[in-house]
Amino acid sequence: MKALLKILKNDLYKVFVTGNADNVQLAKAYFLLAVPVLTVLFTLGNFK
Repeated sequence: MKALLKILKNDLYKVFVTGNADNVQLAKAYFLLAVPVLTVLFTLGNFK
C-alpha cells in the first residue's frame, strides 16, 4: 500500500509540477481528480 501511494504521488508530481509525464501517468492523475469532482457535482445536483 505504501508503494502504491508513493507511485501515485510521483505520478501527480510529474503531471502537475514538472510536466514530464507519459500517457499512463496523465490518465492516472486525471482519473484521480475526476472521481471526487464528479462525486461532489452529483451530490450537490449541479451536474446537468
